[in-house]
Amino acid sequence: QSTGSSGINAEYGEKTKNSSLTASSLRPPPRNKYTSVSLSRSLKMKLRTLVTKLESFAPTKHAESWDNVGLLLESSSSPAVKKVLTTIDLTEPVLEEAKSKQCSMILSYHPPIFSSFKRLTQDNAKSRIIINCVVSGISIYSPHTAWDSRNNGVNDWIVNCLSYKRKLPITPALIDGAPSTTCGMGRIVTLKSPLSLTKACATFKQHLGVSTLRLGHADPLQWVKRHKDSGQDYDVIRTVAVCAGSGGSLLKGVDADLYVTGEMSHHEVLAVIAEGRNVLLSEHTHTERGYLKSVVAELTKHVAEDVEFIVSESDANPIETI
Repeated sequence: QSTGSSGINAEYGEKTKNSSLTASSLRPPPRNKYTSVSLSRSLKMKLRTLVTKLESFAPTKHAESWDNVGLLLESSSSPAVKKVLTTIDLTEPVLEEAKSKQCSMILSYHPPIFSSFKRLTQDNAKSRIIINCVVSGISIYSPHTAWDSRNNGVNDWIVNCLSYKRKLPITPALIDGAPSTTCGMGRIVTLKSPLSLTKACATFKQHLGVSTLRLGHADPLQWVKRHKDSGQDYDVIRTVAVCAGSGGSLLKGVDADLYVTGEMSHHEVLAVIAEGRNVLLSEHTHTERGYLKSVVAELTKHVAEDVEFIVSESDANPIETI
């Protein structure tokens, strides 16, 4: 499933009651520096109100046309939301975590409902997850490429480890009929000072929280042809283009010294190398998962202080390096 490009795979493109209330028990506790936080956390927000705020935070109209974003499952048994579990993928372990933490909404970056369902049975994990959410009164919201597109979104987070003088979306969103300079799919940056390829690799390893990256190394002769006017040295990086998730389609032909994305096909990597460009592959969700911590802080501040947003501890990259 792609998270910023138009190339997708088949999966995505994969209480308690008090029985003896008294006047004193109804009296609110004194507001002081020790009780204010817990008081705010005791509040709830109507589901539809929260959805409106989430869509304002990252407008779904800026998501890719093929994507399935927004409110995907609305619980009738939990019309108000107190806790929201944020995750990259909604798996069965993540769902069990949401239930154990009494979350009434799961904010799943990747949409767990994408391809149409012919039936809902216990025979496969995706069906079981949806059935279990319905039974447990848990709503599902998916922002996916709306988060990729937004200003200060996933792709901006990827390049935040770089010192750059210019940043633009690769495919700008249209805002009031004009191409946006801050919102859209992918990002391309011009660095303030050039980086060696080795330094760029080390920078992204640290930022993405990974110990290994896969490198497609630019063809030296094609590099010279690309930089025949400037004479830029081999393995010196001045421009970087990024796409969260699967970037083969979005990054195709983009004029940059280095591409950074989660995954590309074998033949897409060959094409990049043959153009005299470098590409770093981190595995799909490593370009996305680190964004959750920063976005949870934003959601709490700008969307709903009365709702507790939690980053899943069960969500993890499904691929291990051994």
